[in-house]
Amino acid sequence: MEDNAQKPKQPLLSHFAELRFRLIRSLWAILIIFSIAIFFSNEMINFLKVPLLDSLPEGNKSLYFTGPLDVFMVSLKSSFLVAFILSCPIWIYQFWSFLAPALHKSEKKYIRPFILASIILFFTGVSFCFAFIIPLTLKFLIGLGSDVGVPMITITDYFSLLSLMIIGFGLVFELPVILLLLGFLNIISSKTLIKYRRHVIVVSLILSAVLTPPDPVSQLGLAIPLYIMYEISIVLLRFMKGKGKS
Repeated sequence: MEDNAQKPKQPLLSHFAELRFRLIRSLWAILIIFSIAIFFSNEMINFLKVPLLDSLPEGNKSLYFTGPLDVFMVSLKSSFLVAFILSCPIWIYQFWSFLAPALHKSEKKYIRPFILASIILFFTGVSFCFAFIIPLTLKFLIGLGSDVGVPMITITDYFSLLSLMIIGFGLVFELPVILLLLGFLNIISSKTLIKYRRHVIVVSLILSAVLTPPDPVSQLGLAIPLYIMYEISIVLLRFMKGKGKS
């Protein structure tokens, strides 16, 4: 009787063991890259602060720190940010490897394209944010504030904003593959996505308000691509489901 009672628990325990294994591998990848990146933290900080310096008015292109530990903490933040971004092929691979057993045999052929698409979308979101959204956001906010005062932005405030936006955009750009995964698991369908289009517009605006500063430039810069990717997900889900049936 005891053996029979324990049998149902084994699959659940094996899933937790597999999840733990995948998480540890992902964390080790981030830690290894972080331990290398920390030696180049000054170079990374100088590179990452370029959008801010370009947005500041002439004669005041400086970044300030107010405490003796500020630069050290920012060095850790920037190293972790770079490590998280550069290790994305590894933790994305671990994510899909963990989910692969839940897919049918006919759907497992999409695992490699999913992995590649996830990596490309993550890098696209990060690049889009750093090269386009952050400069526009900073110019708008600093220009708005310059009418009433002189900007004195600390290195801590800037890198906190930078990290939140870059990681947020990178993860949000994973929406198409996440929706396709839910479709393959029969949790949602293209008809469901079409039905909730109006709701998605509201959710996109709310999510944008949470992940970006309170300005219309950055919020629309995230909400519009988010909704476009939602529409792309509908088309891809229809195509792949239709192809799977044929």
